[in-house]
Amino acid sequence: MTFKRSILALLAATSVLAFAPAAIAATLTVGIQEDPDTLDPATGGTYGGRQVFAGLCDKLVDIDANLNVQPMLATSWTWNTDSTALTLNLREGVTFHDGTPFDAEAVKFNIERAQTREDSRRRAELVSVESVSVDGPLTVTLNLSKPDVTVLVALTDRAGMMISPTAAETEGDNFSASPVCSGPFQFAERSQREFIRLTKFADYWNADNIFYDEIVYTYVEDATIRLARLQAGDIQVAERIAPTDISAIESSNNLSVYQSSGLGTSYLSAGGRDTPFSTDLNVRRAFELAIDRNVINQVTYAGLYVADNQLESNASPYHIAEFPMPERDVEAAKALLAEAGYTAPVPVEITLANTLSDTRVGQIIQSLANEAGFTVTVLPLESATATQRVFAGEFDVFLSNWSGRSDPHLNIDTLIGCGRPAVEQYGGWCTEEVQELINAAQGESDQTARYDLYRRITELYLGDVGVIALYHPTWFYGAASNLDGIAIYPDGIFRPTGVKPAS
Repeated sequence: MTFKRSILALLAATSVLAFAPAAIAATLTVGIQEDPDTLDPATGGTYGGRQVFAGLCDKLVDIDANLNVQPMLATSWTWNTDSTALTLNLREGVTFHDGTPFDAEAVKFNIERAQTREDSRRRAELVSVESVSVDGPLTVTLNLSKPDVTVLVALTDRAGMMISPTAAETEGDNFSASPVCSGPFQFAERSQREFIRLTKFADYWNADNIFYDEIVYTYVEDATIRLARLQAGDIQVAERIAPTDISAIESSNNLSVYQSSGLGTSYLSAGGRDTPFSTDLNVRRAFELAIDRNVINQVTYAGLYVADNQLESNASPYHIAEFPMPERDVEAAKALLAEAGYTAPVPVEITLANTLSDTRVGQIIQSLANEAGFTVTVLPLESATATQRVFAGEFDVFLSNWSGRSDPHLNIDTLIGCGRPAVEQYGGWCTEEVQELINAAQGESDQTARYDLYRRITELYLGDVGVIALYHPTWFYGAASNLDGIAIYPDGIFRPTGVKPAS
């Protein structure tokens, strides 16, 4: 059996070399579901982009498996007494891929760039940062306009990713075509809607924990095809394996499954159009009663996700147990439509990304809702196109997948906050009362008081059916069994640092 596995592992490695573009001796090939929209952390808005950034752009801080903030480019940090100033001590000896030194001036440049670019999607995450002070070559302070306990967590994602100031100033709006960061791998080439290739950065500060000469992110939108390519050895790691395919990986001697509970949520959001769903509360209530979250979870995800009605994951301490999801009630849904003065069928158009799982979810919702007096049209679009329509408000209802953040503010404010720039607006519903509560929770350091604020926020969006949360995903990865060092955290991102061929 040992000899057989060795032969199969050799064949898998040989297959990877045959299929990977411009492959060299040690190539790690990762199948991702989305083709990133842009390789600029300030403007990126896709989950596929976050996957690539994990190999390309280091952050000031990161999270661990338990959602604790961990050092990365910042080695330590302190808050002042009223949470209005965050001081970061930076790692010494770090350089960007173009040789530009990483220092406090570089941090100041990046934060201010993310705040001021017209197309930046990080402005809301950094809105409380009033100024950035360079206190020394490797010490920088973010001065806040108000208490904001969420800033540090925001720096664990794209708001905290550092790019070379030299390259940013030289390339301007073309930066994302050839991005320069300080991560373990540097940009080499991109074939749109095919692959992105990164090569190992020899001067990386943590180079001893990088074991591949290059990493290739291959765009494979369909989960079934990602599985097939993983089984064939064409790719070595595949993200977002469909739960219905887990058994196929578990039964293979050459593949392994990795999983983590997720922070994200999939939900239906009302858009900006003048439609019954967007404008009438009873229509939204009827629609929620017409669907069955458990059926969606069981049919699409083999029951391995968590059906739920809240935006915060059930793994979050801010998930409110006293607000359970309602059961399906077709007769009550029909009665609400009649009360609102509508004659069946009531039209609803659902825009969604044309992935296998989202399309299946849309079809299930269509079938369930049609039984209750709706006529649902499902409009599948390529992921980036669908995201653009969301930011433009050009939809009736959107089926969205939010990957989630470890602090509730970065979820709730993003999904139902008011006043965000168009390029950061993921939904069409918000109220002034909810926004006031969001703002209060943002600066509240007492956990009990903060919980009470999020309890009220949850009560309000559930009551108005501003969004209809459906389920929280579990992250499933498939990988060749001849790999070591893979760890999947609740954010679902594949981190290449520490991943190596099994000895």
